[in-house]
Amino acid sequence: MRSFICIATVCVSFFMLSSCKDETPWAQYTNKEAGFTVFMPAHPVKSDKKAGKQVIHFITWKPTTFALDKFKLFEVSYTDFPGVVVSDSNSVNAILDTAISQRKKDFTELDVDSQPIILNGYPGRAFMYQAPRGNTITIVKECMVGNRRYDLTVIAKENYSINNEMNAFFNSFQVLR
Repeated sequence: MRSFICIATVCVSFFMLSSCKDETPWAQYTNKEAGFTVFMPAHPVKSDKKAGKQVIHFITWKPTTFALDKFKLFEVSYTDFPGVVVSDSNSVNAILDTAISQRKKDFTELDVDSQPIILNGYPGRAFMYQAPRGNTITIVKECMVGNRRYDLTVIAKENYSINNEMNAFFNSFQVLR
């Protein structure tokens, strides 16, 4: 049943995206090592960044040239928390609260509200930030699965309609079992 839902989601996403004006090809991206699959623009770039003792792994797509009326970035990152017991909700909530607070600082020093979410069945946090002068909007959704935190980010030009693309990206994210 779960694989049927995944296939149906991908098909619906494909049909929604094929009707969009943007000619960027999209594809199902699967990273078995990271344990997830997501529908995003084709040919993302993988990179790693060391943050203290942890390594953050990034899978990022952005256009080769930024046009004023185009979206800027689709990104999934993940971080392992080895040795951390996240079996109880208090531990999960503490990690998510700290992580989302850090992500907000990547975009602004202003107090941006975040909210608890369930991201495709997993506990998480999310925030949306609209830059006052940059004419961009940023949406970040994070979730915790086992000892791994996933972070999904979209940055887009404010007036460029990418609702279908954002929905396909966020709604298609699945953790592999």
